[in-house]
Amino acid sequence: MKDYDPPRYVIVSARVSPMVELARWLFERAAIPYEEEGHAPLIHAVFTRRRRGGVEVPVVVSAAATWKGARETLNGLDARLRPGERLYGDAPAERAANVAFVEALLDRLLLTVQRFAYFHLLPHKRIVVPAVTDGVPAWERLIVRLFYPVWRRLLGRALDFSPAAIAAAPDSITAAFDLVEAELARRGTTFLGGESPSAIDVIFSALVAPLVLPAGYGSPLPDLDALPPALRTHVEGWRGRGGGQLVLETYRHARPTPQPRLRRPRRNATALQRLLTPAVQRLGARLTLLLRQPLVLRRFALAARWPDVHAVLESDLHFHIAPVNGPRFDLINGPFVLGMDRGDRFARERSHMYHAVAGIDGGAVQAQVHQFATALLGSANGRIDVAHGYAHPVAARTAAQLFGVAGPTEADLMRVCRALFHYAFLDQGNDAAVKARAERAAAEMRTWISDEITRRRQYGVHLDDVLGRLMGNGAGPGADDDAVRRNLGGLLVGAIDTTSTTVARIVYVLASDSSVLKRVERDVDNRARMRGWCAEALRMWPSAPMLFRRAVPGATLGGRAVAADATVAAFTQAGMYDASVFPRPFELDPDRSPEPYMNFGGGLHPCAGRGVNDIQLPGLVAPLIARGISTVGRPRYVGPFIDELVVTFRGAS
Repeated sequence: MKDYDPPRYVIVSARVSPMVELARWLFERAAIPYEEEGHAPLIHAVFTRRRRGGVEVPVVVSAAATWKGARETLNGLDARLRPGERLYGDAPAERAANVAFVEALLDRLLLTVQRFAYFHLLPHKRIVVPAVTDGVPAWERLIVRLFYPVWRRLLGRALDFSPAAIAAAPDSITAAFDLVEAELARRGTTFLGGESPSAIDVIFSALVAPLVLPAGYGSPLPDLDALPPALRTHVEGWRGRGGGQLVLETYRHARPTPQPRLRRPRRNATALQRLLTPAVQRLGARLTLLLRQPLVLRRFALAARWPDVHAVLESDLHFHIAPVNGPRFDLINGPFVLGMDRGDRFARERSHMYHAVAGIDGGAVQAQVHQFATALLGSANGRIDVAHGYAHPVAARTAAQLFGVAGPTEADLMRVCRALFHYAFLDQGNDAAVKARAERAAAEMRTWISDEITRRRQYGVHLDDVLGRLMGNGAGPGADDDAVRRNLGGLLVGAIDTTSTTVARIVYVLASDSSVLKRVERDVDNRARMRGWCAEALRMWPSAPMLFRRAVPGATLGGRAVAADATVAAFTQAGMYDASVFPRPFELDPDRSPEPYMNFGGGLHPCAGRGVNDIQLPGLVAPLIARGISTVGRPRYVGPFIDELVVTFRGAS
């Protein structure tokens, strides 16, 4: 059973269109879920225009952008994908050549294929109606059936069935086949992408599919035997050519199993999320500080003032983490240091893990974050989704490079890590569906990491990344393979979603107050102060405002005995409002000492990636601030995650 994230894109389509088939295929190839809003041809224009598109399909709608037509969809998706997955390749010369090649194909095929196919098929209602009404609303099917002569005449006018256009169509299509076959001959490969299909093979194959009739098209096509004789002669001729065989083989080798019908969720906050706004959380922390001493009940204790919170996190012999985090980590990943208390295994594996993380080159991280952030901001047209459209992919790309495991696609990596993070840290209600999804995700991650460990062992690959350092990097035996897998998996799970949700919170806090935003803008080139601004914003709205431990026999808190096995809540947000440690606690001051913050835990179990976050968070926030934020929208949630936070930039239309 394959899991899908909630779709963040809506493809407004005429389902039978080859341009729509191209969009479906490319999204599925990249494992990016989408919702398809299918309509009958011609009627679709009402809905594409309503979404601020034109009449050309597809119109692809996301939180921060609308891609109108095939070219914008190709360019928008290419800009959204990580290096190694981009449609046109990564090297400048390769990209330029592929862009020119695709433009030549689009010029010859984009409307011509539909014009030629519809010209021959529209006189045959019994062939056309099932193809154009598949998956469309019932009222549209009824209109096409009842008013077919009118619909047919209007569609012919829209597609330009003039004698000159129809006469030119076969030559234009044949020229595209000639172009592809000449390129195949020049490269001497089975596919344009080499020995396996590339995005360029996919683009050509999808665009001409209605005239080659491959198996696997994303909506029903007529059978070859059902075609009118004149069209069938052309189709048989194109199928028999080298370009036609390329299409058939590309579909056979590279067309993914079609995604099931998915609906884009309403990203509304739950009642609890609506209640726990940043302001309400701050008020709750402030009121809790009225307790001069820890609250100690029979089975529960609450520490709110900074010295008491600090004591809970530091006194790991009295307040254990294993009963809280251990069972969940054990289920999905096996023992991991954030779910272990002191002991031989903990000491050994914590040492290996911290050594591996300590080897991360901060300068390289800074350069990577800058590169990825600049690329995504460069493709933004006046607005961007800070959460899933910006911070999430940058965090995933940085993690893949730092840790050495990238997953089959970027979307797969983000999906699996989010499912595991949700279960490991956020599933307070013990939801059976969340657990089952995490178990399936854990199996995927286990395979990715184990396969990469095996590959490196087998071929003697020594890379200076976290995986390589955990393995010993050729300088020694390193940790055993199971420990390597468990520790790398734990680091991956924590790295991506911690960063993406944290950046969204920071930006929301800083951009929601115009006076604060102006102060931050003045410091955008000052790295030290930007780190301070990020720490302060996160102090105001932390990702984990409360950390939990389990008391052992004899534990005390604030001089009061705590019952064995009592749940102990360390209210870190309240602790960071303690005026004895944070003077003027409800003002943002980027010059505070970094020592007393608890944004990423503390004691024996702080976030292992906090050093990377010191680089990555300001590296992501500063470019957004420098771009000039005009407005910030409401955070929108999918489950416990901020999945959408749209900001607009000054000067944008």
